[in-house]
Formats: sequence, structure tokens, C-alpha cells
Amino acid sequence: MASNPNRKGCGARLPQLIFTVIVAILLAMVVFWAIPFLQGRPELPSGTNVLQVEGNLIRVVMDPNQEVFLVPLGGIGTGTGGQTITQLPSPTPNILATVAATATTQVLPTAPPPVPATATARPANSCIAFTGYTVVAGDTLFSISRKFVTSIVLMARHGISSASLLPGAALRIPVGDPACCAGGWRPYVVEEGETWFGIAQQCGTTVDSLLQGNGLGAGAPLYMASVICVPAN
Repeated sequence: MASNPNRKGCGARLPQLIFTVIVAILLAMVVFWAIPFLQGRPELPSGTNVLQVEGNLIRVVMDPNQEVFLVPLGGIGTGTGGQTITQLPSPTPNILATVAATATTQVLPTAPPPVPATATARPANSCIAFTGYTVVAGDTLFSISRKFVTSIVLMARHGISSASLLPGAALRIPVGDPACCAGGWRPYVVEEGETWFGIAQQCGTTVDSLLQGNGLGAGAPLYMASVICVPAN
């Protein structure tokens, strides 16, 4: 019995045919399942891009009205889509007038000096007169200050010191001028450390009377080696 050669060829192609049919069925199934998904997916607007960031799908939508156009510097023309690009005027800087600050110097009134509690040194006043004196052996500045209405400080201001006390030397002793005091009052040279109260007690009067007799008000300063007037009792 003779064998059919075509049968051997059909048997060889049968597995290939079966594989092709299976692949076609699988593709049909994939398309069948994909059609509902594609139909249910919303249509993305123009200019939309879908990006995958760290495993998540992110949809990026570009607004066509806010597209960025690159225009040459100083150029004016037509952009994409026929849009006219107009160069905006450069803003004019607002320059404010600079006003120079003028420093105003205000002179504040100075506080009056405190009233000294004791006699303070100051230049000699006008109630000083000079009297001649010839130095004798044994004279001292203290003894001379007791002979005249003067003080050691007042004599020192007028150049008289211990070196001036040479026997026979002629001196001009500064003394209180009686002409500065009214009747019943005499000149007095203020010593270092004296106060109005102490002098008033020494002369048997009050501070107010002493100030009034010298034409001074309350709180008047008392200067060392100055000449004041005290009661002549």
C-alpha cells in the first residue's frame, strides 16, 4: 500500500497551526478586555502630558494661552499660532528727591552750680586796699595777718610769701577796704573753710542779716580770701 506524502507534511504543520490559533485567541482576549478600559478613559485635553514620577502617573496640562515664547532682545513679532507679541515699555524708575538732613543743635540750659558749703577760692574783689608795711625781725605771715584785716591766702595772691619777710623789706599788704562797708559794718577777709553760718555766729548775727548787709540773697556762695562786711560790734 503506497503512503501519502502530503499527510506527513500536514502532521508537521499541525503544531504550528495550533500555536498560531492560541496566540490569536490571546490577542483577541487582550483586545476584548482593553476596549472597555479605553472607552472609559477620559479624553485628555490638548497639550496634556502624562509623566511617571516614582511609580505614580502624573498628568501635566499646559495652558495654550500661557505658552512661553522666546523672542530676540528688542524684537517685536508674531508668535506661535499667529499671536502678536508686543514689547512692554520699560518701567520708569521713580526717583525721589533726596532731602539733606539738617542737624538742629539745641542749646540746653545749664544747671546752676551748686552752692558751696564752705569758702571757695576766686579772684580778689574790688574791696581790697593796700597799706605799706616794713618787715621787722620775727615777723611771720600769720602775725602780719593778725595785725591787718588780711589773710595768708590774700597776701599770697599778691606775691607775699615767707621769702618776702626780710627785715627792713617794704611790703604792700592787701587789706579789706573800709570804704566798701556801710556805717556800723567793717571789712572782713574770709579764711579757708569758713561758712556764712560760722561767720554769723562769730560776729553775733544771723545768716540772713549777714547776707542782707552784703547785698546778697539766700544761697549766695562764699569765696575764700574775699572781703565781706560784718557788724562792727
